[in-house]
Amino acid sequence: MAFGICGAFLLAELSLRMYVSSRGWTSNCYATGLVFFVPHPTAGYTLRRNLVLRSSTYDVTTNSLGLRGPEIAKVKPQGVKRIAVLGGSSVFGYLVADGLDSCAQLERLLRQRLQAPPRIEVLNAGVPGYNMRQSRCRYETEIAPLKPDIVLLYLGWNDSKFVIAESPDELTKSPVAPSWISRVLSRSALYGLIRFRLFPAPTPKFAPPESASTIVTEPGAAGFQQDLQALIAAIKTSGAQPVICTQVMAATQGCSGLDSFLGNTENQILANRKIGQWITQSLRDYAASNNISLIDAAQLVPCDQSNLGDAIHLTESGHLQVAEVWADCLVPLLNESTSMPDESPK
Repeated sequence: MAFGICGAFLLAELSLRMYVSSRGWTSNCYATGLVFFVPHPTAGYTLRRNLVLRSSTYDVTTNSLGLRGPEIAKVKPQGVKRIAVLGGSSVFGYLVADGLDSCAQLERLLRQRLQAPPRIEVLNAGVPGYNMRQSRCRYETEIAPLKPDIVLLYLGWNDSKFVIAESPDELTKSPVAPSWISRVLSRSALYGLIRFRLFPAPTPKFAPPESASTIVTEPGAAGFQQDLQALIAAIKTSGAQPVICTQVMAATQGCSGLDSFLGNTENQILANRKIGQWITQSLRDYAASNNISLIDAAQLVPCDQSNLGDAIHLTESGHLQVAEVWADCLVPLLNESTSMPDESPK
């Protein structure tokens, strides 16, 4: 009996793998939430290295360093200028295929626009779900050793649940990766189909839940400032120049057609819009008071359904427009840096 059941499952697995292969997909195509992530000693989880995921929705690869994008040298070559972009799934490129995320678009734009251009590498260091504390942990252990010259921060919304908490320190800011058995099972196309297609979890709204507090609390605001300050300090300690960018999000004032992603009721939509706008203004204020370059994408990129696919995730058009405003700010910084002595390893 047991052998018959195992044989049936094996046959179903092989048949399904043949089907997904015929579509050009990988066998992990259904279990995206599991195959992306592996444990990280301080951030809780991080991106799997050498990931290849192809499905009807995703076209994602990571390199041997766990960065979305092509392979790069671990030791920065002489004459190369590196820009690392930190954040969550908005940086990673949740809704677009390889090569269409803002980081890849930025690298192409900089190579076109720079005068006597140095070799440019833009590192997509975004990890879906990452908050500021996780971004700092990953930066210190994985990104800083790559010697970026500029570190661009495109984050904030993933910290929204902490800024509305009365005791944010009691909330887990470094959630763990899926269990090892879940990660093993994710290699099975049949398991992925059953678990994530036949019995999927509810689609997230990427906004605080209805039951959450709907105002920014004093402890939450203080924690946000502390986490941002610690992240900026880590970047400066590594010798890189930090640049802050506000996020394009449905909470942006004047955003059109995206209210349904902020909540199910008018009151919750209004409350989440206020939270998002508080985060945006806090980033602006911090940059101004600490003499840090600011790219105000929330003001410069139109917030509508052509640029956002939900509350925070950029469409292909949105990624390109964000990359263009990044390039507008970074070209002068890079042109200035090319006149300074090169400190790359010889």
